[in-house]
Amino acid sequence: MRCGAPTATARTDVTRLERVLLISTAALSASNSVIFALIASLQDEYGFDDVGLGIIAATGFATSFLVQLLVSPLADRGYTKHLLLIGTVLSVVGNLVFATGGSLLQFAGGRALVGAAFGCFAPAARALVASLATGNAAERLGRISAAELAGFAVGPAVGGALAGPLGLRWPFVIFGMSAAVAFVLLTTLHIPTVATHGAPQRLAFALLRNRQVLVAVLLCLSLALPVGLYDALWGKFLGDLGAEEWLIGLSLTAYALPFVLLASAGGRLADRRGAIPVALGALWIVAPLTASYGLFSLPLIPIALGTAEAVVQAAANPAAWAALAAAAPPGRASAAQGLAGAVMVAMNAVVALVAAAAYSVIGAQTLFLIAGGSIAALGVVTWGLNRRAPAPVLQPEAI
Repeated sequence: MRCGAPTATARTDVTRLERVLLISTAALSASNSVIFALIASLQDEYGFDDVGLGIIAATGFATSFLVQLLVSPLADRGYTKHLLLIGTVLSVVGNLVFATGGSLLQFAGGRALVGAAFGCFAPAARALVASLATGNAAERLGRISAAELAGFAVGPAVGGALAGPLGLRWPFVIFGMSAAVAFVLLTTLHIPTVATHGAPQRLAFALLRNRQVLVAVLLCLSLALPVGLYDALWGKFLGDLGAEEWLIGLSLTAYALPFVLLASAGGRLADRRGAIPVALGALWIVAPLTASYGLFSLPLIPIALGTAEAVVQAAANPAAWAALAAAAPPGRASAAQGLAGAVMVAMNAVVALVAAAAYSVIGAQTLFLIAGGSIAALGVVTWGLNRRAPAPVLQPEAI
């Protein structure tokens, strides 16, 4: 059956598959992020130093980078369902390692497994979602991005709330169980493979020779650049402005909620107006917003600006991923998604490390100005490359 002439039964199957992918994405994202609420408590209870915090974070970044780059292309060889299921299993095991661990080595190992879980699951899921039907790829990618961010926001909130009455171990058990539910749901479905290619698969970095892929990857990088900065400094930055912990937590909700609610609509906008024009247009808004955060002394102003940025990112993020899906050569859809994801993970890790070291030296105002200028510079380079690139056309996959 081809997507171009779907029957009512086929449409029902596609809808059910997309819903399961969205639920599974949210479950894995939540199980990936629950550690952020509990890591400080684990440090207090088991007595490892601040270097240990960096080791735990670094192992997650490293395994996610390597798996997205090296393993996710297996989906382009017919192993889409295998990667989705392996991702859920790794998430279950990683959370159980956290639940039963008592040393820095065990926690680093658990974080490595959870990072590998995301690396297996996310690129294959994005490539599959983009291929499920003719047209509206950005809208579907917007929904999966919203599910990912919703899970990422829910994980720490629920994990932190459960830790008080249940102890530190049970939140990991519960979120490991949610990943196990995702595994069961996925096993019950027929999951089509993305289009495969008979030629030998080279390392995904070779895809950057394709100007369309390079433009799409740069769009993803440009829009994700602030994430590493926020991960490292947002809470400290607002705290230095006088914000209490409840307000810092509220600021994260204020960012996540508009994105979750609007990403599907933002994807529809990209489907109508074109993925690259929407993503590039959003860059010219995200850059000055990022540059402006450090200019104000009242914490409510950066929080309001962050909410505005989330609205813009709700259109920009699915547009960038849709541009990548359109640019990927036949049979390399998952490899392209994994390439972009791996490069983004690496960039966010570097930005977080540099920003944390530079914050006390140059201050928030200069740091945010540099970040905004870097986004704008990447946007100019991307715009210039796109002018010389042929317009990509999304090729829907057969299912």
